[in-house]
Amino acid sequence: MSHSKHTKRGYSLYIENWNRSAKKYINICCIYVYRFDYIFLGHRTVNIICGHKGYSPVIEQGDFCSTLENKAIYRELSKTLCKLELDELGRCKDCARVQDKYMS
Repeated sequence: MSHSKHTKRGYSLYIENWNRSAKKYINICCIYVYRFDYIFLGHRTVNIICGHKGYSPVIEQGDFCSTLENKAIYRELSKTLCKLELDELGRCKDCARVQDKYMS
């Protein structure tokens, strides 16, 4: 197996194989975008998922790293992913800004 498979950004051998419970702290932006089709003067729904991945801000709270397992989860997630906050609808900040601008 090639070494490059384990060095890609966002991929962690620790998360994928050794500690799968760390996946519950990974946030993924799941938003559906509506695209307007001006050729037919109507609109159609295109299911485009943003798919931006990042770790949950929960792991940065002071009491999260109280156990050895949680320390390892924090170290691995912060090394491979960036912080991603989601709103109550499961959107990242960029998708929320765009959707609120065009849907209101």
